[in-house]
Formats: sequence, C-alpha cells, structure tokens
Amino acid sequence: MNTYLFLWNPKKWTWTTLEQDIEQVDLTGRCSQRWSCGNTKSIQPGDRIFLLKVGTEPKGIIAAGFSTSTPFYEKHWSGKNKETLYIDVDFEVLLNPDQEPILTVDILKTGNLAQQNWRPMASGISVRQELVDELEAVWFDFLTTQKIRHNPFIPTDNNSQKTYTEGTPNQISVTKYERNPFARKKCLEHFGYACVVCDFNFEKTYGQIGKGFIHVHHLTQVATVGQTYEIDPIKDLRPVCPNCHSIIHRQKTPLTIEEVRILINENAD
Repeated sequence: MNTYLFLWNPKKWTWTTLEQDIEQVDLTGRCSQRWSCGNTKSIQPGDRIFLLKVGTEPKGIIAAGFSTSTPFYEKHWSGKNKETLYIDVDFEVLLNPDQEPILTVDILKTGNLAQQNWRPMASGISVRQELVDELEAVWFDFLTTQKIRHNPFIPTDNNSQKTYTEGTPNQISVTKYERNPFARKKCLEHFGYACVVCDFNFEKTYGQIGKGFIHVHHLTQVATVGQTYEIDPIKDLRPVCPNCHSIIHRQKTPLTIEEVRILINENAD
C-alpha cells in the first residue's frame, strides 16, 4: 500500500456538499468521491489517501481514506474543455475546517515529517515511505484526542437511526480500527497474525495469498466508550479471524474472547 497526498483549494473549488458528505461518513462509515490525482498514474485500489487543504487558512489534513480505483480520464473539474486524471476514493474521516480542528501544516512540519513537502502544487504526490508510519501515528493521535464532531473512534450523541455498512451498529466502529493503518499495525506487531480466539493463521493455511490477512477487534464495547476515552492499540485491540469476529458480534452485547473460546471447546469433536 502506497500513500498519497491530494489537495483541496477552496479558492479554486467550493465544496458545497461538505456538510452533507460529513454526515454521510457519520451515517455509513464512508463517503465516496471522485478526486483529481494530478498526473499520477501509479495509484492502485487500496492505496492510502490523505486530503490536504491548501490556499486558505487553516491549512492541513482534513480527510483520509482509501483509493477504490486506478486513475482514469474525465472532463476537468473546472468545466474547461479538457480532461484530467481522477480516482475514486472512499473518505472514512472528513472534517470541516470551519467547524472543527484539523491536523495543521504547522504540526505536520515538526519532527521527521518536516522532510515531506507539505506545499505541493498538485494532487497525487507520494508521501515518503519512511515517513508513512509517523504520519499515521500523528493522524491517529489527532483523531483520538481532539474534539471533532463525528469522531470515527467515539460514538456521537446523535440518536437518529444510522445505516451501517457492516453487520451490527458497533461493527461500523470496529471497521475503523480494522482499517486504520496505525492502530492495525501496532496491534499486529505486538500480537501477530494468528486469531487470539481459535489460533487460526491465514498464511499457514493458505500460503502467500493469506499473508497479513486478519481482522482487528476492539475489546471495549463501543457503545460504552466515553468522549474522553483514549485508544491504546495494544491494550484495546486484538487480532481475530473473520469467523470468530462474526460470532463475537452475533448478539447485541458482544461476547468476550474467553466466552467464544469456551464455545469452541464445548463444541469440539
């Protein structure tokens, strides 16, 4: 997975649906957008995308997600009679810089991240590979410590019925931990890739195609998480296989890892 910076300049394009798109992320866990990728043709589905606001203050990262397509040509976003390259991207975090804090360029220009160009002229530049882990760590820390309206890791006070893209209501938040590269990486570096419930390892069973495949489970029931809760990927997350993960969330109150282990032992041949 490669990581790329995309740009949004309000001076050049007014994001009239930003609030609706943020609500879409809150309701469904993602907002699908078509975004210009400059001249970059190397982007692949699954690559990491950060969206950097430029042009007006505050400047900084306002969104993150994953590419869902390879680059393709379409009519230029400005309406001019020419084409430009786009990708489709699912933003899984989206912030309104007029309503809440963003990860500012001033923060991004500290430490090792100062080696990255935070004043790019076009979308699609690569984040230097040796800086990706630090960027993900800073972004994760920002999301889990700042007061943002639709925090992907902390339930909101919105009592309206939500549409969940995966299983039970709290599985949408579980998916956030599963897909956040920093949380996932730290958890798996510590615990490895075998399911902590049944010890199933995809690489051992399926070979190379199964390498690195495992779900990440959040031990604390997300409905009980408070606004001041800070996530520790090693303390709070565990690798589990998809089967065990589904059983854990089979009922309204999730089963514990130990309870699922007992079920396996009780029903073993």
